[in-house]
Amino acid sequence: MRHFFRSLPIRNKIFITFASVYVIVITVIGIVMYLNNVNEMKNQTQSMSKVLSTQFSRTIDLYFEDIERLSLAIFTDSVIQDTLSNYEEDLLYNDISIRNSLYPRLFNQVYPQSDVAAVTIHTDSGTIFDYEKSGDMEVRYATEDPEWVQLLKAANKNEFLILPTSEVEQLNGQKKQVVSLIRDIYKIPQRNRIGSMKIDIDVTIFEKLLEMDNVDELEEHMRIFVMSANESVIYDHRKELIGENNVGLNLPTVTVNEPEDGTLSWQSDSYLYANDHSDFTNWNTVVLIDNEFIIYERNQILLFIAISGLVAFSVIGVISYLLSYNITKPFNGIIQKMRRVEKGDLTDRMKLTGHPEMDVLTRVYNNMLDSINKLITEVYEASITEKNAKISALQSQINPHFLYNTLNIMKSISRVKGVEEVAEISESLSDLFKYSMKDLDKTVTLQEEVTHVENYMRIQQHRFRDRFVLTKDISPEANQISIPKLLIQPIVENAVNHGLKDKKAEGVILLKAFLKENDLVIKIQDNGNGMNPETLEYVRKKVSTNRMKTDTEGIGLNNIAQRLQLMYGYRYRMQIDSEENTGTNVTIILPAHVI
Repeated sequence: MRHFFRSLPIRNKIFITFASVYVIVITVIGIVMYLNNVNEMKNQTQSMSKVLSTQFSRTIDLYFEDIERLSLAIFTDSVIQDTLSNYEEDLLYNDISIRNSLYPRLFNQVYPQSDVAAVTIHTDSGTIFDYEKSGDMEVRYATEDPEWVQLLKAANKNEFLILPTSEVEQLNGQKKQVVSLIRDIYKIPQRNRIGSMKIDIDVTIFEKLLEMDNVDELEEHMRIFVMSANESVIYDHRKELIGENNVGLNLPTVTVNEPEDGTLSWQSDSYLYANDHSDFTNWNTVVLIDNEFIIYERNQILLFIAISGLVAFSVIGVISYLLSYNITKPFNGIIQKMRRVEKGDLTDRMKLTGHPEMDVLTRVYNNMLDSINKLITEVYEASITEKNAKISALQSQINPHFLYNTLNIMKSISRVKGVEEVAEISESLSDLFKYSMKDLDKTVTLQEEVTHVENYMRIQQHRFRDRFVLTKDISPEANQISIPKLLIQPIVENAVNHGLKDKKAEGVILLKAFLKENDLVIKIQDNGNGMNPETLEYVRKKVSTNRMKTDTEGIGLNNIAQRLQLMYGYRYRMQIDSEENTGTNVTIILPAHVI
């Protein structure tokens, strides 16, 4: 065999070697993928069954918690309490009076619960009041306590019970399968027993509670059972075993020593199962998934891998042949030139030989070197461009610094000349400009923003003299809270330019900030012109939708709302209140974060 392999042409040797290696690798990969996917699919199916059983069990618990609350509402109803407490037996007109009193109360309590079929109230004297949601209310008498009343008498006080599925006859003669919640009714507050109550729920409610989405393919291979503590089948989603006992069915139930999931054989089939026990209802929710689903999914994986393997083998065979055919051509020149490239010489090019296959490789090789040279040139030019951009960025900082220095020189000269007002304006303008021109995307402390507002107001007060004043009411603990830069000053500017523009004197802008629980509350209030209801609604709508406008009205508030939305999402609130000829109040509530 070895001699035969050696005697083959080199082209065949390369072909056989490449093809064999690729076939082995693809085969191993296919086997590993198959095993991993089958195991993962089985684990995912088992996990899904556990999730479904837990979800269904919790959904049933939530529903019966609502029914238990309904029973408490009936239990504590004042009319029902008074009626049963003052009940006098052996008086027909008394029973009719009680019926007339109970019917509207039960109707009001039960009507919102569409799946409650009937409510039965049993007095200690044996009188039974049957209310049906679909019909009327019937009064009847029993010589002995019904079975469910006997169960209650054996139970603990204040305990409610949920009975398994049973078939009851309605007042119209039709029969219906129901589950029932029963409990005693006690006089409040004496806690004396005055009757018993049974609420019947149509078992069709389980169809809604166990409704599944996006599992259509899985549903045909799945069985769902709800079983009581005595292993009676409360509900079967295929409606085949409702009311049956688990004896002979061999469905799993949760015990101390049994796992909540695993595999079992049932009715000659193998299933994955998951079992969830509810402490509230004392029921078990069992989800069975037929192994046929696993087999079907496994066959799909196997078919996919087989088809992919065949395609891969075909492609590998073609590629191996082409590689072996081309590699056997003279390639010593290629190796030598590539060694020169390895040393850094990218100038030497290959010449066309006249062979089509070799010429393709020659062109690819030459194009590769051209591309490498082009990339080197582009990287070099990019580095130069980056350096020029940095130089331009540094140069662009000259003008702001020149303006800062000029304002500081004006402040110094004004103080030397004794013009303190000009010095104060220059200093405020310098601080205002420096604060506004850098790091706009960063946060600052509330104290820094308030200082910026004071600089702005100082300049405006020199302009407008005594027409308005800024009043602050800021709690000390709020000063170090982090807020977006330029949050308050645009609102104060709006108050000056719009709210107080017609005020000749006694204008007031109140800036208030304090902590409330875990939030920072900022209020900016003026006693200016205010807004009429139409204008206020327009501003509120534009700010709430965060849409920019073509005119200048509200741009400051809209910009603030957009920045707050980007930084805090749903965690911020912005409220604008205004009354014409009274003033405007802007309230901002942010999460309180300390820098």
